Amino acid sequence: MAIARAAVAGGSPQALGLAVALAETGAAVVLIEEDTWDLQRARDALMRAGKGAGITLATDPAEAADAAALIEVSGGEAALRTALLSAMLRHSPGALCVSLGDGVTLNELSAGMRGPVALLDTDAPPPGIGVVEIVAGSDPRAEGLARHLGALPVIVPAFCGASLVAALEDAAEALVFDGSTPWEVDAAAEDFGFALGPCAAQDLRGLDRAFARHRAHGHALPVVDRMVPEGRLGRKGGVGWYRYPGGGGRVIDPLVEDLAREEAHFAGVTPRPIDDAEIVGRLVGALTQAARTMPGDTGVIDLISVHACGFPAERGGILYHHARTVR
Repeated sequence: MAIARAAVAGGSPQALGLAVALAETGAAVVLIEEDTWDLQRARDALMRAGKGAGITLATDPAEAADAAALIEVSGGEAALRTALLSAMLRHSPGALCVSLGDGVTLNELSAGMRGPVALLDTDAPPPGIGVVEIVAGSDPRAEGLARHLGALPVIVPAFCGASLVAALEDAAEALVFDGSTPWEVDAAAEDFGFALGPCAAQDLRGLDRAFARHRAHGHALPVVDRMVPEGRLGRKGGVGWYRYPGGGGRVIDPLVEDLAREEAHFAGVTPRPIDDAEIVGRLVGALTQAARTMPGDTGVIDLISVHACGFPAERGGILYHHARTVR
């Protein structure tokens, strides 16, 4: 599917990363933000990254006119997602309509749309896109969109990446709560071979994604659920597990360690040193447990674990690694 023009809606790092990825294919991209404040934040982020070429920013869905693909990345409920797509579709009838992200079903989206729709997800930290999960029954043109982005389309009965990422992020938070630090967790993970440590990767995705998941499904740990209301949203907000002064690279932030220790004290937990072997064991164990409960092809799950979670490709994927190392 050749895409000369595309529209992306939704104020998130994932939306920004997708807009950049589309622009780098040569497509003209309109990035539609909810208000002028979000628009300016997106413009500033693009300028800092030097990635603004080919991207027009707007707040009016009418700017989506003549787009071949309409993609919403709001992360909201089905009604919000279909409203965003419908608002753009009025100006680009016949375009491929895509909702990116978990939290809704294809049936819920289809009920709110007059035509076909596709439900996709890619959980790699922005702007990386290696594999695109496509829920079975989606508009078949979505496979062409994935290939246009240089990604491998994978048809799945339900998303795997989001659950794997959630397991990894929650395990990392538990390690920090128990006495480690984000930088110790990330260093151990990266030494093991992860493409990026889980805390740094979560900063790229945005901590508000985990916060929304916690509110929807419950969560026993208090660290992220305190960080987000205090403005620690990740790289897009300049501070998360790390600080990002001037929009640059990650810098260790001792204040987040103090926050975790305070929450542990409130919970009656005594922090303790955690060595690299335990850190890696708990991260890999959490991923393995999540992967083993998933339906679908084990090869697909392994592939997604590499692209979504950064699991070391040379270890063959999480389930392959488990099968080779379990005693």
